[in-house]
Amino acid sequence: MTYSWENIASLYADERGRLKRLLIQRGLSAHYAADAVQEAFLRLLRTPREDVRDLRSYLRRTAVTVAIDHQRREKRRAVFIDPCLALHDNMQDTAPLADALMISHEELELLDAALLDLPPRCREVLILHKFEGLRYSEISERLGIAKNTVMVHMVKALGILRHRMNEINSVGE
Repeated sequence: MTYSWENIASLYADERGRLKRLLIQRGLSAHYAADAVQEAFLRLLRTPREDVRDLRSYLRRTAVTVAIDHQRREKRRAVFIDPCLALHDNMQDTAPLADALMISHEELELLDAALLDLPPRCREVLILHKFEGLRYSEISERLGIAKNTVMVHMVKALGILRHRMNEINSVGE
């Protein structure tokens, strides 16, 4: 069946289960697969009609993209969280680690403060690229800005952070 914007409710009824099964096969939980399908439909509704040639293809591609984004976030979360938990579980003598943990905690607080000082768009681009692993083209699409603008925001964000961290390091010496 060919779908049009006028029968979007029928498209949702027909494709929801199929997309959910596809995402479960790709490794998502049933709960998150359902959320990803809803997100795909929301993105479809936000997309200008002239940008979508085939509604079913757009939905499938978007649902898979949402799933990939989720899996990347989970993988990064595992990379950062699991070693910290393992370190915590294996700590036997806390005396030498306490100083290192305090310094690391202070550095994280300084980094958080520096991130908060970034202009909002620069911070958003930096987080999407460095923490969520999105490519510049993906960030461009997600934020609705040119790829070159994404690069400008990234360079500006990194420059500000580098300057800020240099200031902090010079004060501590």
